[in-house]
Amino acid sequence: MWDRKRQIIWLTVGLLFGTFSLYPIARDDAGRFDWQYFLQLETLLLVIIAVMFYIYSRRKP
Repeated sequence: MWDRKRQIIWLTVGLLFGTFSLYPIARDDAGRFDWQYFLQLETLLLVIIAVMFYIYSRRKP
């Protein structure tokens, strides 16, 4: 069952886990934070989450 409560939980956990794991990756060798790269990674994460929501939300005949 893929109800609204589970969708919200998965979305929240996915975004939090994704953001906290992508934040260190977005730093360069000098330790500076690269906003553009971070936003690209976050966008990719959101696309993956959207595709997974689409796959799991389809009604099975």
